Amino acid sequence: MLIKRLLLLVAAFLAACAPLKEEKPVVLEGDTHWTLQFTWLKNNQPTHTETYQFISRMDCFNQMYDMQKAASKTKNQVGSGLCFKAFAEGQERTDNDQLARYSK
Repeated sequence: MLIKRLLLLVAAFLAACAPLKEEKPVVLEGDTHWTLQFTWLKNNQPTHTETYQFISRMDCFNQMYDMQKAASKTKNQVGSGLCFKAFAEGQERTDNDQLARYSK
């Protein structure tokens, strides 16, 4: 009985003296790519969704537009997409983060 108490006391002491694991702070990092989430709808019901990544915002929007046109060629089918990029606080924006401007 005395040995069990002694072992329990030693185990509790060792557990209390064990080094605590340091938790690393969570750093929110922004995306490096533009993401296109595109959903096909047939008879106003979603059939499937696919996700693509692009370097520039313009490429993302151009692909979404082409996919919407292709989806509408099938009877009772349309497509809808969303291009997004999650920016972190203070993340630098680049030329790839803006839509190109065409001059006529």
